[in-house]
Amino acid sequence: MADPRLVPRPDPESAHYWAALAEGRLEVQHCADCGRWTWPTRVICSGCHGEDLRWEAVKGTGEVHTWIVTHQVYSAGLATEVPYTVAMVRLDEQDDLLIPGRLVPDDHVHPGMRVRAVGHRVADAIGQLDWTPR
Repeated sequence: MADPRLVPRPDPESAHYWAALAEGRLEVQHCADCGRWTWPTRVICSGCHGEDLRWEAVKGTGEVHTWIVTHQVYSAGLATEVPYTVAMVRLDEQDDLLIPGRLVPDDHVHPGMRVRAVGHRVADAIGQLDWTPR
């Protein structure tokens, strides 16, 4: 049986992202034309609207920008996980690149907290992202 957390349903634009996480890597689209990183995944660059986006590994480090602690059970599969923290992390590669993931452990979360990405498999070719303190 799969992890009790909800399993994402990749679309053609995001399948590579989820597959990389399943293999323990954090990869983000990078524009070959202007050099900007793009998140969330899309078919054109969020900076120059160019179409030459390439998947590239990032360092996987950054700082907590904001977070939310979920106390409500929104899905039966998450009942044993509540409460849990979802953090928006500003990646070191680019100031406006914020990527969400679960913060584990979440004991002393604060703005600017240094974290690193940990991808883990939850189904075939599908991973999820956790952030852990550095």
